[in-house]
Amino acid sequence: MNIIIAIIVLGVLVFVHEFGHFIVAKWAGVYVEKFSIGFGPVLLRKKYGETEYVLSALPLGGYVKMYGEQNDDEPGQETYDPSKEGRSFKDKSGWQKAAIIFAGPLFNVIFAIIIFWGLYMTGIPAYSPVIGTVEQGSIAEKAGLKSGDKIAEVNNEKIRSWNEFASIIADKPNEQVTIKLTDGRNISLTVGEKEAADIFGDKEKIGAIGAALQIDAVVGDVVPNMPAEKAGLLKGDKILSVNGEPVSSWNKSAELIRGQPDKELTLLVERQGKEMTFNITPKLTEQGSGENKKTVGLIGISPIDGDITVRYGPVDAMVMGLEKSFELTKIIYIGFAKLVQREIPADSLGGPILIVETAAQSAESGFAALLIFMAAISINLAVFNLLPIPVLDGGQLAIIAAEGIMGRPLGEKALGAFQMFGLLVIISLMVFAFYNDIMRLIR
Repeated sequence: MNIIIAIIVLGVLVFVHEFGHFIVAKWAGVYVEKFSIGFGPVLLRKKYGETEYVLSALPLGGYVKMYGEQNDDEPGQETYDPSKEGRSFKDKSGWQKAAIIFAGPLFNVIFAIIIFWGLYMTGIPAYSPVIGTVEQGSIAEKAGLKSGDKIAEVNNEKIRSWNEFASIIADKPNEQVTIKLTDGRNISLTVGEKEAADIFGDKEKIGAIGAALQIDAVVGDVVPNMPAEKAGLLKGDKILSVNGEPVSSWNKSAELIRGQPDKELTLLVERQGKEMTFNITPKLTEQGSGENKKTVGLIGISPIDGDITVRYGPVDAMVMGLEKSFELTKIIYIGFAKLVQREIPADSLGGPILIVETAAQSAESGFAALLIFMAAISINLAVFNLLPIPVLDGGQLAIIAAEGIMGRPLGEKALGAFQMFGLLVIISLMVFAFYNDIMRLIR
């Protein structure tokens, strides 16, 4: 079932990518000979109009074969067809060629935006904008905020979830804001700042007021093959204590677990009104990069998704979908840069096996989680294909740009050498990613 889920996910994403090339090639008037998804044994082959459509068993790639891509439109060659005169890919202008090549990654990004747009409209789990804890002596306490206060607006902007409130505060260090509460009170304060780590462990300054959401220590998702699952923890379990120390919130339980990597812990858990004890050893895990790298303990659990569902109108949902897609794209590019700079270990790269595992975990968390995974992989596919490596779309765009600057096509020998280099790079990356998958399974 996991493999079937992964095949469906990859098949859809490859189709979206190749359809981008296909539809823009048709628009540009190029004769498209074949539209193929996958490789290996052919499952379906059908010709409609001038194009042959092929579906193969393994959806780990695809291609759109255009007349003139491989010098098959030269008079005197067996493949030359005078009826296709003027419809060769090679005969199109530089910007038309670039549009055809760029359309594949672009459609992957558009697909991700559409997924996020739909999710934001249909509703996403979130936490109510209710203050759980207020630090003693903090900006929030001095301004009069207290536990249980529910936020209605910030600077006249409606607040629907805690995440919206936290995002606004984080973006406004040292700025004055007016917080309106549901009981009618208006509280003005100047946001402070604190140092926080981003997804890569790099430190940055964000806004803070000393108020936090209190999430109950109730287990949401349990990651397969991690210590929590192996010990028997289940979704819905409420953590009461860790090594005898009482737990009042998710943050407290996470702090106690993360701070004791590779040491056996005793968790007291409440399940359906009964108390149970579990002995779990957190997995030693490195997080962050460079000077910010640190070792923490993880057992493979996450909190419940939220206590409310937030839905947005079509316009707001589209804006948020664009923002989310841009954020993911930025994260992926930074990740590639840090891989090259060796700030992120090379063994973090994954291949087909990791995709199968992650797709399965996402599907177990629900259809929405699977869609988010598809959006993330779709953007990954777009970013990867735009790398300036021959054979990839980015490499072809670089060649088109070089030919435009020189005012003539690249020589066949130079082009062949570039393509061979690109092929070796891609094969090396694939082998290395697959090796990482195998080693990850062994570990």
